[in-house]
Order: sequence, then C-alpha cells, then structure tokens
Amino acid sequence: MNAAPPMSAQSRSLRSRPDSETLPAVRVLVGRIGKPHGLGGEVRVESLSDVAGRFRVGATFWALGTPPARLTVAALREDPRGGFCLRFEEWSSLDDAAAFRGCYLAIAESERPALPEGTFYHDELIGLTVWTERGEMVGVVRDIWSTGPHDILVVKAGRAERLLAAIANVIVAVDIGGGRIVVRPPGGWMDDGTL
Repeated sequence: MNAAPPMSAQSRSLRSRPDSETLPAVRVLVGRIGKPHGLGGEVRVESLSDVAGRFRVGATFWALGTPPARLTVAALREDPRGGFCLRFEEWSSLDDAAAFRGCYLAIAESERPALPEGTFYHDELIGLTVWTERGEMVGVVRDIWSTGPHDILVVKAGRAERLLAAIANVIVAVDIGGGRIVVRPPGGWMDDGTL
C-alpha cells in the first residue's frame, strides 16, 4: 500500500474541517487517489467499489494520508480513462491534491450497505480458514478472483495454492464470526498429496 509523502506544515489553502469524527478503526477501501488534474485541487480517483453512487457530490471519505483527512466531494465527473475526477471541498490547490497522491479513500465499515443473505464482501472472506465437510483443513483464503459467472477463492495451503469456485454446490457454509468456510470440493481436487 502506497502512502502519501509526509505533509509539511498544512497548506495555507487547505481548509481544515472541524473534525469531531475520528478515523474509524475498521475501514473499507473504496478508491485510490491518482495524480492531480488541473490547478484547483481536482484529482483522478480509481474506484475500488462496485456500489452504485458511491462517488457523488456530498459523499465523505477518509483519505488515508499522513495525517488522515476527512474529505467531502464538491464536484465530480467520470474520467474517460476509467474512474472519476473529483474535487473535494477541503482542497483548493494542486499542492493540496498532490500531498495525497497514491493514498486510499476509505469509509467506515458501518457505512457499507448490507448484502443479501448468503452473499459476502471479498474482504470478509480473505483470511478465513477453509475446511472440508469431513473436517480436513484445506488452507486459508488469500485472494478472490472475480471471473464473471462466479468468483474463485485462492486458497493457500503451505506452498500449495488451490483454486476453488465459489458456487453453491461447493461452498457448504460460511461462518464469518468463526473464521471458517466449509466446502465440498469437486472429486479429485485434493488428490495431489499436498495436504
């Protein structure tokens, strides 16, 4: 994760927001600030969210720089190369924007919309231990690939890496609180002797 260069004394043009809020302990990354666009503090932002309307005028985010900053979207437009060009109320110059280049935008986990029963955010699954119905430990979910028709769990077991389709007849149960996923792997999937 890239962090912004340390900010020198606060820019004269950076309007400080009265911040009764503190940086939430549990955050969800929703975007990444790219290079500044123009001289008025506008930046390109790569979206890491698939929530429609996440980026809109009035939306607030935490820019995870040094120090973190609470920002409110003042104006936006879609970037033809992907993502958005955003201007924040708190920034008015190129220097304000440049100080946060490469930083992530985050929201509190509590601001994330609830998903339908039986569906999960990727970050909720990464780090869970995968077990078979027979009680054999398979490994730990290290990544999730979105392939279109369904997601693929990348499960790490020692030096071996296994790919497992996240489909109903393979995933038996997901227990976020218990830190585990129970699976019914396809025939032959565990026959390579790595377990």
